[in-house]
Amino acid sequence: MAEISKLLSVVEAAARMSVSRFTLRTWLRQRRIPYIRLGRRVLVDPRDLDRFIQANRVEERRPSR
Repeated sequence: MAEISKLLSVVEAAARMSVSRFTLRTWLRQRRIPYIRLGRRVLVDPRDLDRFIQANRVEERRPSR
């Protein structure tokens, strides 16, 4: 598990991914990205963001011969 100082708030995580807070909260609600709830705070491990980005990566199309 990540150290508490390395976890990102929803605002920080959304900024890191260049998406709105609304979009990130939707993905969290859909459980597409793991998160940690501490009381009312929702925190995201940056490594989970990296895994989400890699899982949704679309490779370039190779020209057919």
